[in-house]
Amino acid sequence: MASTFKLVFAVPLLLQLLDFCRGGKVGVDFGTDANNLPSPDQVSDLVQKHNIQYLRIYDSDPKVLKSLSNTGIELMVGVHNDDLSKFQSQSYVDSWVKNSILPYYPATKITDISVGVEVTDSPDAANLAVPAMRNVVSALKKVGLQGRIKVSTPLSFGVLSKSYPPSDGAFDGSHDNVLGPLLDFLEENQSPFMVNLYPFYAIGDASLDAVLFKSPSSIFVDPNTGFSYKNIFDAQLDAVHFALAKRKSRRIPIIVTETGWPTKGSGGHRLAMASLDNVDDSYASIDNAKTYNTNLIRHVTDGSGTPARPDEELVVYIFSLFNENLKQGPEIERNFGLFYPDMRSVYNLVFPGKGTGRSWCVASSQASNSALQNALDWACGPGKADCSALQPDQQCFEPNNLVSHASFAFNNYYQKNGLTDQACSFGGTGIVVYNDPSYGSCIYNVKSRDPKGRTWCVASSQASRSNLQNALDWACGPGKADCSEIQPNQKCFQPDTLFAHASFAFNNYYQKNGATDASCSFRGNAIKVDQDPSYGNCIYH
Repeated sequence: MASTFKLVFAVPLLLQLLDFCRGGKVGVDFGTDANNLPSPDQVSDLVQKHNIQYLRIYDSDPKVLKSLSNTGIELMVGVHNDDLSKFQSQSYVDSWVKNSILPYYPATKITDISVGVEVTDSPDAANLAVPAMRNVVSALKKVGLQGRIKVSTPLSFGVLSKSYPPSDGAFDGSHDNVLGPLLDFLEENQSPFMVNLYPFYAIGDASLDAVLFKSPSSIFVDPNTGFSYKNIFDAQLDAVHFALAKRKSRRIPIIVTETGWPTKGSGGHRLAMASLDNVDDSYASIDNAKTYNTNLIRHVTDGSGTPARPDEELVVYIFSLFNENLKQGPEIERNFGLFYPDMRSVYNLVFPGKGTGRSWCVASSQASNSALQNALDWACGPGKADCSALQPDQQCFEPNNLVSHASFAFNNYYQKNGLTDQACSFGGTGIVVYNDPSYGSCIYNVKSRDPKGRTWCVASSQASRSNLQNALDWACGPGKADCSEIQPNQKCFQPDTLFAHASFAFNNYYQKNGATDASCSFRGNAIKVDQDPSYGNCIYH
């Protein structure tokens, strides 16, 4: 199922595509084996709208990384199999990390790098993956990111020679040339084992209900452990757990980098593909796909784990964000998407956290200029909205028109006053919307998603290097921000980038000066965020 641009909706379900109160993480794979997909900025908006907090892509496209900056979305980037030969050179990998990772981190929350895809199925790639992974770790270490960004490679479920019962799970010995060095690497670097699981292809060996998480009772009991299984996903995942345990004494965590269900096949045909000849593609339907992914999300996030690992967090990515019209193979391969290329939903899939009341108040396009002016004057005066960002040379002054200025002021008042309909009335000139009206460096405040209501100030990805440097010099100088922690050998010096240092300094100034819009201006070079940008030992105070 490999493709170029994938979402951990890897929805790590690629949904950390989601941050849940308890249980596991669900993300989305962003498959891009298509020629009709929306732009990275449009995809970023779509993902945020659906509250996908974990994404997986298969490359390190700078447009994608930039579009996800300051969104709080945790991202897994990738390296194509075709590039693995280049990654045998340490100098090449050092340059790749310097140019493709460092400029975007930590504004874009890159958490994992997947090196290759299902390399055991590709003789040319199989022996190149682990040396490439070691070079990536070495390059990350040189810039202080070892351990902060995990490195692994996704394998297919086919690396197991036996999976039933789960306790008999074992790796296929023919892959030892890859698995031996890989497992040593994962253990040394405390990295996860990545695997793609598709219970859909097990329908020939199990009932549809068992595959769709619909069995009301146990479907089988493992005779060796006594563990009772109610669905095939848990059985497959535990088979991988047991296979790992037979090879390594230390428990290695698992990320399911792909799973999903097709919505369309060729009309009841048997799949003429190796190992898939038992699957009738008539099971590919919108109803079954919705059932599988809905129940999968519920299972991952309910905190129950699997029978063999009830205490272990599940991390799963759903394949795929979009249908892919260029995907090779049978018809089902092109129809795993949650969305059509025009961004309409193929079916309604609700991700946890969606519909949590995040809303904004803006000026109505039906309001008269005189009514809007009166409401704006009231909001910025007696209403005590913070309108400092609307002043000339500030980040929300442009576009300099009444509707834009009134919208910003209305929202500031609305967020401070309980998000009620009354707080967005303004004599009938305000309306509540559920899509973020922010643009560029002008951020419309929203009630913080942080449990303690906190906000932070970080550098804008839209700012030029010269503007950022000037703002950083001012913050650490006349602004009296405490910049001691971004000095060499201190805990926030790495990554040694202008963006990271400016973000730390801006936030220090912001927190010391009332956490107001004005204290996070820096002439339009900073933005407020409501997800903690701290990383490792670097704490944004």
